[in-house]
Amino acid sequence: MSHLLLLLVILQINLVSAKTDSLESLLSEQVGEEKILTLLQLASQTERVDTVKCFDYIRESIAIATEMDRVDLIAKSNLHYAECLYDLGEYSNAVPIYEKAITQYEKVDSIEVIGEIYNSIGLSFYFLGEFENALESQIEAVKNFERTSDLNDLARIYCNMGMVYSQLADYDSSIQYYQKAGQIAKLLGDNERIGNSNNGVGNGHYDSGRLDSAKIYYLLALKKFKQEGNDERVAAVINNLGNIYTEEGDSLDVALSYYGTALKIYEKYGNLRNQVYVMEGLGCLYCELGQYDKALEIFETGVNIAKKEKFGFYIIQLYYKDMAQVYEKTGQIEKAYATYKTYKTYLDSLHQEERSFQAAAIEKKYEFSKKEALISKLNTDKELAQIQLEKDKAFRNLGIFAILILLVIVTYVSFGNYNRRKINKVLTQKNIQIEAQRYELEQLNASKNKFFSIIAHDLKNPLHTVLGYSYLLHHEYERFEDKEKKRYARDIYHSTNNIFRLLQNLLDWSRSQTGRLKYEPIVFELSSLHEKISNLLRPAADLKRIQLNYRVPGNIYVFATPMMIETVMRNLVSNAIKFTPPGGSVFISFSSTDNEVSFCVRDTGIGMTSEELTQLFSIDSKIRKKGTNNEDGSGLGLVLCKEFVQLNKGRIWAESQSGVGSTFCFTIPLAAEKS
Repeated sequence: MSHLLLLLVILQINLVSAKTDSLESLLSEQVGEEKILTLLQLASQTERVDTVKCFDYIRESIAIATEMDRVDLIAKSNLHYAECLYDLGEYSNAVPIYEKAITQYEKVDSIEVIGEIYNSIGLSFYFLGEFENALESQIEAVKNFERTSDLNDLARIYCNMGMVYSQLADYDSSIQYYQKAGQIAKLLGDNERIGNSNNGVGNGHYDSGRLDSAKIYYLLALKKFKQEGNDERVAAVINNLGNIYTEEGDSLDVALSYYGTALKIYEKYGNLRNQVYVMEGLGCLYCELGQYDKALEIFETGVNIAKKEKFGFYIIQLYYKDMAQVYEKTGQIEKAYATYKTYKTYLDSLHQEERSFQAAAIEKKYEFSKKEALISKLNTDKELAQIQLEKDKAFRNLGIFAILILLVIVTYVSFGNYNRRKINKVLTQKNIQIEAQRYELEQLNASKNKFFSIIAHDLKNPLHTVLGYSYLLHHEYERFEDKEKKRYARDIYHSTNNIFRLLQNLLDWSRSQTGRLKYEPIVFELSSLHEKISNLLRPAADLKRIQLNYRVPGNIYVFATPMMIETVMRNLVSNAIKFTPPGGSVFISFSSTDNEVSFCVRDTGIGMTSEELTQLFSIDSKIRKKGTNNEDGSGLGLVLCKEFVQLNKGRIWAESQSGVGSTFCFTIPLAAEKS
């Protein structure tokens, strides 16, 4: 087995080496951003194999990005640098590089990336045992994630904050943040994270001595982990429940069952470290049951595994403390004293290890800073030397260039000034013509595409509905009940109505495109059109239980083409009804100023995003939305509205907010005098 493992390791190393060689062969042909991305990919591949090469690749990428003056690429390279240090456990060295990357990402306004970096800094401080600093960084991460409104990121950072508060022994705050994470996880339907949140809340109550509350949350977590089939998380929660029942002391048989189940799961997955932690709890349980020999047997087995596998001083000192208590309870005072001395030795070693770890982290940070300063100085010296060389070269060539430039200027002024102006004028005119023709061709192409899209999709679909239902009613009329016949008739009516509206818009649009629809304004009273449109669209509103509200004063005379204005008003009110859910409201109002009349339609419908607003009134818009009752729409109506309003010397605009509703308005000239 060991030979096979060695062979697999060698094959893996060879595979990584082959990939690295393949990428390195590309570097000589690459420049700029492409080369930087290849260097960062090489850094990722060599991170665990050759750290010297890994960091050389990253430094080269930073140098190229700096030469290009690309802040975004410098930030990306520094972030990669910090992530490599983090993955290698160099947390104290990773933090200053992360902070440098934040400064650079702030210049390109990458909020989401900055939030991720603050989270990584927080985790680095967490693993360094600097929990106050970890909390400070995670709060900054929360600020950024709240701005991006990314719920997954918020849930994750709230869980991390729960971990930190737990280490700071602020258990109430820990519970609060785990609960926040759980609330978001419920919105997302993420059972795994709901389970983690409940387990974290349970830990907070357990550490606070509220065992009943802890038990409730552990059971909730257990249910979620079982639903997800995550056996190892199930084992962790079961072990926590075993600890509770052991401390309560009145259901030790239940605790024994929990410990046994957790142990079997960890044995199944070969998780020896967690087995040792479960065995420590199991030994304490047998001690509570008075089975001291069994407890000592488990403690001795567990501590031997912990020492052999080098699981750290924390679990070892815990075992010796438990064993000393068993010896004391069984009257073996000498053994109790000797074991307690061993416990104290390991406890002191644990404290020394923590102090050494902190000292090593400080020392590494100092050495790293010295190394970075040296590299920075060498790079600065190199850059200064290069600048000096370029400056000398520039001075050598300055005289030649000055003479050549002077000759060119004299020649240009003497012989070319008149011709240049003449040619530029001709070119400018040609460019204007070409640009106008290009724009016209784009609009014609967009119109053609829109027309075929409507014929192929928006007209075909309701026709299929009419053909399908009418075929069924014609050939199998007797087979259907009256309720079904009514439904088919209703669907045929809706589809036919959609076809009629679409054909009406297509006809008006085609007339406007071919110039057969003329701007022939007259003076007329505006509310007369409103009454006509209200009577036409009221059945559609009643069908959806939509309240039509009017603020339409009479005796408002305008100077426009009635048919065009009627088409615009009909389309806007129809759209408001279409995109308002059943039970909503549509508000229609007129208002006048000295020289124009405004017509506005406001609804309480589904609204639009800012991106959708920018594409309104455009023939080449790619946005298609169905109404709240699945009504079809081609988008042609708003294009037609814009053309008709502009033909009648008016303006049209829209305001909207997603989930709140939309307002569409247009203006037309007020009549100088009543007819």
